[in-house]
Amino acid sequence: MLEPWSSLTRGLLATSAVLLVLTPPSGPADAEEAATSAAELQRQLRQRDQAIAVLRRRLDALEKRLAETEKLAKGAVQAGEAIPPVVTPAPTPAATARPPAPPVAERPAAPGQFAVDPLAAERALERVLVATGALLLEPGQLEVEPSLTWQRTERDGPIFFLGAGGVVTGVGSQKVRRDLYQAELGLRFGLPWDSQLEFSVPYNYVDQDVVSEQGLFPVDQRSASGKALGDISIGVAKTLLREEGWVPDLIGRLTWDTSTGEREDGGVALPGGFDDIQVQLVALKRNDPLVFVLGGSYQYSFEKRDVKPGQQLGLNFGTILATSPSSSLRAIFETTWGDETELDGDRLDGSDFVSASLNLGASIVLAPRLLFDLQGTIGLTDEAPDFAVKVSLPIRFDTPLF
Repeated sequence: MLEPWSSLTRGLLATSAVLLVLTPPSGPADAEEAATSAAELQRQLRQRDQAIAVLRRRLDALEKRLAETEKLAKGAVQAGEAIPPVVTPAPTPAATARPPAPPVAERPAAPGQFAVDPLAAERALERVLVATGALLLEPGQLEVEPSLTWQRTERDGPIFFLGAGGVVTGVGSQKVRRDLYQAELGLRFGLPWDSQLEFSVPYNYVDQDVVSEQGLFPVDQRSASGKALGDISIGVAKTLLREEGWVPDLIGRLTWDTSTGEREDGGVALPGGFDDIQVQLVALKRNDPLVFVLGGSYQYSFEKRDVKPGQQLGLNFGTILATSPSSSLRAIFETTWGDETELDGDRLDGSDFVSASLNLGASIVLAPRLLFDLQGTIGLTDEAPDFAVKVSLPIRFDTPLF
């Protein structure tokens, strides 16, 4: 009686063994597929968060525009202007068949007022704010900025002519003309957590003429030039506050200016050559089409070859105007207070300075990822360069990172 059951049991065991052999084991391949799916899900979530952030900014701009429209309407009512009620006629078959009429341009509410599209102004301002350091890139974005600067400095001071035995034989003047040409390549890369990595490599070329005059006649003239790699700088920036109500955007920045550059070449002094640490805060407040910028900085320099530059405090403020969706103008005032330089531990009297300048700039978007920027600087104090001109070409790329 038990033989059929024994045969059935042996058959079931054999079938189970075959199925175990044919069933593929769940191993590293399944784990790898699960990890790939998780990475893809995280990427889609990041794209969703970026889209939500863009829509939120657009919604804020539209709400601001609606508030301004309501404010203008209330002002018209208080002024006694009649505002006709809006009557919506009942649709007729003929009206339904006809295409809608094109929109009619609205007149400005009052002299001096003009309609501005906040979204267009935001697009025009965004590239300029990133280029000037008042706004950070989105995670995964890379911006490469080649630039060329020409800076002119002229100084005029008294000089004593010495004869035999060190006796003063006359008094004249010495004129120094100095031209600095600086080519620089800057990189900015957007990181997660509202942060950004910054990197720049400059190359300096200086042409200098020194003319000594006695009366109206030149008695000595010397020309020299020097060139070398400048100080490579590495920095990181972080958005500390987001604009909300009266609170502005606030960006913190920490930069290390390395001493990779040369201090002198061919008897001509070159900029840089010291290790500097700089801390900067930049506040930004929007009132489209205007943006107001206020910044402060502190710089500490380390001693090198018994020379230690003094500490520096910086302040800058100005405004940027979006003149059209693809162009902007700006004016920024900058000033720096420098402490006395130390030589072998002793302070050099008269080495402290106050430098002030006015920066005027214009930018235009040549392509969706290409910006042309032109900046002119006018020196306002004797310690500042007389003037400077800078041309830059920021180019933006999207990377698959983050």
